[in-house]
Amino acid sequence: MKRRVAWIAAMLGVLAIASQAATARTYAFYYDATEGHGTAVVLTNLHTEETSAELFAYDSSGNEVATASVVLAGFASEAIFLEELVDAPSGRTWGLARVETDGRIALAAWIHVGQQWLAIENVSAPSVVPGEAEYSAYWFTANHANTANRTMGLSLINLSDERAIGEIYIYDAAGNRVSARPFELDPRSAAFILFSEELEAGENMWGLIDVRSDRPILLTCEYMDASGGLIDVDVVSMFYVVEP
Repeated sequence: MKRRVAWIAAMLGVLAIASQAATARTYAFYYDATEGHGTAVVLTNLHTEETSAELFAYDSSGNEVATASVVLAGFASEAIFLEELVDAPSGRTWGLARVETDGRIALAAWIHVGQQWLAIENVSAPSVVPGEAEYSAYWFTANHANTANRTMGLSLINLSDERAIGEIYIYDAAGNRVSARPFELDPRSAAFILFSEELEAGENMWGLIDVRSDRPILLTCEYMDASGGLIDVDVVSMFYVVEP
């Protein structure tokens, strides 16, 4: 089998998809606006001419919960604090956010817990995917751990307006498959798995997560210490494909 890695983007899970319009660009990324958490989205114009952009945020069920519009002067930046805009019930509010623009921008997403900034990733230019389902299967990988000292939560986020279908495979350090579960994600929706509830803890319970999907998605890995405190957030937007 020949494996070919296709780079989508590396920007707290930012995925830039070329739309049907010739110049329109859509950046998709993960946000968290749960009480006590927040996401600041920084948009920067990469040209001398003025450009505009629109932001849309969705909850984990795929419902639109916030919108915002900005106009950026040449090389100017503006920050949007999603936790101040989200109109959603109390509880955990997180999921997909998308920015649409006809210009060319850089986008950074800063995630904080309380007063502590926890993670940031940047992208200076969009990566173009010619079609949301160009391949029959997209594969995404990440590292997991569910030991006495650490655990994690995994989110799967559907970027598109079509249903995403696939399967999650989890392996231990010895390469044994310890879990295989199918998933279906409605348009723009997300699902969350807490590994401490999914797997037995053990000194060898760490290793590979391999996710197959029929269209591009985001994996968001929330790594926690032994007490369950969040220590890092990593978003996987890079996929590989397996071709005969």
